[in-house]
Amino acid sequence: MRLKDKVAIVTGGGTGIGRAISLRFAQEGAKVVAAGLDSLPLEEVVRQIEAAGGEALALRCDLRIVEDTRRVVDEALKRFSTLHILVNNAAMVDLDRTIQEMTVEEWDGCLNASLRSVFLMTKWSAPAIRQAGGGAVINLGSVGAVMPWAEGGAYCASKGGVITLTKVMAIEYGTWKIRVNAISPGAVMTPNLQRAIEHFRHEDKLNAKSVLHRVGQPEEIANAAVFLASDEASYVTSANLFVDGGYLIT
Repeated sequence: MRLKDKVAIVTGGGTGIGRAISLRFAQEGAKVVAAGLDSLPLEEVVRQIEAAGGEALALRCDLRIVEDTRRVVDEALKRFSTLHILVNNAAMVDLDRTIQEMTVEEWDGCLNASLRSVFLMTKWSAPAIRQAGGGAVINLGSVGAVMPWAEGGAYCASKGGVITLTKVMAIEYGTWKIRVNAISPGAVMTPNLQRAIEHFRHEDKLNAKSVLHRVGQPEEIANAAVFLASDEASYVTSANLFVDGGYLIT
């Protein structure tokens, strides 16, 4: 098991990509803290991990709130005493507005959930990871950071910020033996994407954007996260790994 005896926090850990990462990390031996907005999916993730013989903790939180970001780290350390891995996956993805239509409150909410939370969660987690002897931070970016779309101003801007922040963090935390990398998925079959497909009926268009002619699955992003969290990536930092089925070359 590649993450045996490691402790990991996964934000947005109850659904979609975060759920897949939480379950996959547990399969690889990690103790998982799944944090997110909705209690029920988080508790279901914990039940699945514990049923398989693992250890996990569900933490309901709103990462747009500064105090909640700190509480997640404090509760993780209270339960497991140490921390090795942070996955900053939480984001606001269901805001489709033109810049002209968007309110200041909507802009701030998206940036706080998707970008500021990465800054705060890493800020609170890094000292504990350093104390554990080093580890990994994995930030979830998006192909939208480099190929943005109309009505995606706040989301694409936040993900562009995540990619740049990842590089700064890699520089600053390297001396603490903390590797910081990003994963940028393309279209992945999460609940949000499924709802969009049902509403807009555009699955054929999404399939055509991949040279593999299909959308990705959350488990395929989780596989990349396991690699970046493990010792197999011991010399990998500041990278932005595109897991997009060739989206960016179509």
